[in-house]
Amino acid sequence: MKYILILYMCSTISNQCPSSTISGYQFNNHYDCVAAGYRVAHNTFLNLKETEDFERERIEREKLVIKFECKELKGENT
Repeated sequence: MKYILILYMCSTISNQCPSSTISGYQFNNHYDCVAAGYRVAHNTFLNLKETEDFERERIEREKLVIKFECKELKGENT
């Protein structure tokens, strides 16, 4: 089975995750996907404040977090 890493930007205030991004990373097992998920989510969070739309004040105000999922790919070509 193969797994793909999906990142979500979520607000802990609204409990909603309005945006998701498929990271482009694919893994042969769940363990490797989760290990990478923590690293990628952490780095993504640290890089948020570098972008114009996500200055630290907005991150604080909306209580933004990065969550991730390792989604199992099903099908003949996986």
